[in-house]
Amino acid sequence: MTLAIVLATPPARGDFDHAEALAHAARARGLEVGLFLMDEAVHWAGDARVTALLDEGCEVTACGLSVTRAALACRPGVVVGSQDDHAALARRADRLVAFT
Repeated sequence: MTLAIVLATPPARGDFDHAEALAHAARARGLEVGLFLMDEAVHWAGDARVTALLDEGCEVTACGLSVTRAALACRPGVVVGSQDDHAALARRADRLVAFT
C-alpha cells in the first residue's frame, strides 16, 4: 500500500509537521510513502527533518521549478523532479493527502 503526501503550503502554516507525523506513522505500519513538495512547501526540501524521512525509506521529490524559483539547495536524497513525478505518485498511490 502506498500513501502519497503532497505539500504546497508555506512553512509558517505548520502543515509539514502534520505531513511528517503522518509519514512516520505510515512507515511504522509498513506502508510505502512518497512526498511531493511544491510551491512554498519546497523549502522543506532543504530542511534536516527531511533526512529522517529519507532514512525511513520515504521517497521525497521537490518540484524543480519551485526549487529554481526559491534558489534552494535540496538535502541529499531529495529528488528534484517535475509535475510528471507528482502525477506518477498520485497514480500509484492507494491514498493521497494534500496540504494546499
